[in-house]
Amino acid sequence: MWIESIIMPREDDSAPYVPAPQRDRRSGLPVAMAESRRLRDAVQSFVSAHDLSDGVKWLSEPGILPLLTIHCTDFALTKLREATDFVVGCAAPIDAYPALVGTHGPMAAELLGTTAPSLERRCV
Repeated sequence: MWIESIIMPREDDSAPYVPAPQRDRRSGLPVAMAESRRLRDAVQSFVSAHDLSDGVKWLSEPGILPLLTIHCTDFALTKLREATDFVVGCAAPIDAYPALVGTHGPMAAELLGTTAPSLERRCV
């Protein structure tokens, strides 16, 4: 079973919080994108170093936020959570998505309840 997970860099809690000074946001964008790229490189190197390539189906591209989405197996998720460079959370098993978004099936009927027949009539 594939699991969708969220990965973020681990924060250092040893220093007290100091708000950042106001600055031009345009100069912060390249820095944020570089941090996101470093996070993705760290995750990729961890996956290859621990031979988890078969347990990872998909890894999102870096963006503005230092945040990645990964589709992996339960074993790979357990190993990624042991890493010290980043924090890994779990969103949901990917198998759960089709049942929630589909219009047919036992779960969709339970969620829609008595409104399902009226919705089906409108869609036809």
